[in-house]
Amino acid sequence: MNYPQIIRDTLDFTSDTEVCNIGYNEGVLNDGRPYRVEVWSSYGITNATIFISILDLENASEKAIKKLLIDNKIIDIDKDDIYITEVEDTENNSFLSINVPLEGKDVIINKLLVKIRDFEF
Repeated sequence: MNYPQIIRDTLDFTSDTEVCNIGYNEGVLNDGRPYRVEVWSSYGITNATIFISILDLENASEKAIKKLLIDNKIIDIDKDDIYITEVEDTENNSFLSINVPLEGKDVIINKLLVKIRDFEF
């Protein structure tokens, strides 16, 4: 099956919110599903948001989704606190948006295992 890649061409880096965009990574999971990781910080917490197609995962449990990311060496979960929602991109494709807290003040919460690169402005 072909899975869509999320389209994020409309990212706005000019907002005056407390969010600091750090970087991203894109790749493909073992099942052929593209993923996108975006790393950002807000109010002293660094987070990663992972986007994967919801196709074939519509009824998957949170535990199964987390295991998919661990098995594919995207994240290593230490303290969890992961939040999963569903989003649509500009092409009306549905994706899981998996928000993973990584670091707080002087504390590692969970670990991102993929290298990130700078956003292109």
